[in-house]
Amino acid sequence: MMQQSPTSPEGKRLELLRSGFKLDIHFAPDASTCVVSYEPFGGPVLSEKDLREFIAHCGINTGLQEETVQEVVSQAAAGKALHGLLLAQGSPMVPGEDGRISLNRDGSAPAERSALEQDRLDFHQVQDFFNVEQGTLVATVLLPGEGEPGVTVFGAPIPAPPGKPVAVKLGKNVALLDDAKIVASCSGRVFCNGSDISVEDVYLVRGDVDYKTGNIDFNGFVEVSGDVLDGFKVRAAKGLLVRGNIGACSVSSDGDISFCGMNGQGSGVLQCGGTMMANFIYETRVEVAGDLLVESEIRLCGIRSLGSVRVNRRGIVGGECVALAGVDVASLGSVTSLHTRVVVGVNYHDLEEITRCFDRLKVLSDRQKQGEESKAERQATLQERAAVTALIREIRAQKYPEANPKLNVRKMLYGGVTVNLEMLAEEFRDERPGPFSMIENKVQGGLRFLELTELAVKACDLEEQFLKLAEGGDKG
Repeated sequence: MMQQSPTSPEGKRLELLRSGFKLDIHFAPDASTCVVSYEPFGGPVLSEKDLREFIAHCGINTGLQEETVQEVVSQAAAGKALHGLLLAQGSPMVPGEDGRISLNRDGSAPAERSALEQDRLDFHQVQDFFNVEQGTLVATVLLPGEGEPGVTVFGAPIPAPPGKPVAVKLGKNVALLDDAKIVASCSGRVFCNGSDISVEDVYLVRGDVDYKTGNIDFNGFVEVSGDVLDGFKVRAAKGLLVRGNIGACSVSSDGDISFCGMNGQGSGVLQCGGTMMANFIYETRVEVAGDLLVESEIRLCGIRSLGSVRVNRRGIVGGECVALAGVDVASLGSVTSLHTRVVVGVNYHDLEEITRCFDRLKVLSDRQKQGEESKAERQATLQERAAVTALIREIRAQKYPEANPKLNVRKMLYGGVTVNLEMLAEEFRDERPGPFSMIENKVQGGLRFLELTELAVKACDLEEQFLKLAEGGDKG
């Protein structure tokens, strides 16, 4: 006798009940699979013919598992029960994938690391910044999928529902083009949460840059309300404001940088594409494309500026400062005669290139002194020396409109200070009180010490006045 559950064959269960056994077939809710169970009662056993007739009667015609048929017959002959063997398998339907936003990370993904680097945990690297430039393709809106229909064990199709389209929510600084392409309308960092997407050009760190925030690499403006702790890196393309102090860190920006103070401990680096403002800077290597404005003190630093360097209350103590557009300080050097070097009116890129040239000339000279070169090698060395010498002359001949070889000292110039005004160098062993402006004496050679004037009054204009006076005296 066959009994059927209250549901249809595509529902859950069909049963074959005989005096010696009971056979159950359970169907999945979508009828894509079914399993068989067998329970003997001690009377006549299930035969293969009975089983196949029952399978046919149930309408199962797809994906029949012959191994299971033989297993059921074998176990029935042995008077053993079995439960939940897969009897037939169609194919389930696959719903259509919902539409979604696919971020375009091409060119912004982190560089691949070596196996050794991958084994090392970098606790400074916490966030993965997705930076973009204005006009960059940020993401693509993907359409929903149609899905793949399935087949029941009865051979009937199982329709697949299509996916749902994504409801894109455009935030700040993004635009949707052609209903599919999302582009950035400014440079910044991409934020995407589900269907919400935006490009942020300001990143506010509430507190310190530490192991919680990790290193920062942001194509916008960064504001830090606390400190930047030792060992961290911050890059802010549009500018950086740190309301606290910066430790032994690497900090860079194409825009302006402003902070309270920095103690680089000999390893700190500051790179600024605009103007830099600070209260103090200690033991740090600094490169700034604009002006460097310091309220209190610069101590034991390597300063490279294509603008002017100004220190308001104290001055520059130790280290080296190269400034193209002049230097203005309250004091220069220290009472302990800590060696301090100031190079004014020189482009530091040129200075570095000239240094490399002189180093090369020394190598060539040493090679010639050894006298072990062949005739052809000697000729090549002479040609290279001539080329390097010509390059030095070419670099020295370059002129920059913003150049101002002028040093202002408002209070005291201490001993142990070396001053370079363009190519003129002077070492001061004794103190010289201010206030004064120092420029090169183009008429008689050496230095001129003048009444203090602002850096806005250029050395060339002051020297031109002396040249006119000298010409007038000659005519008289």
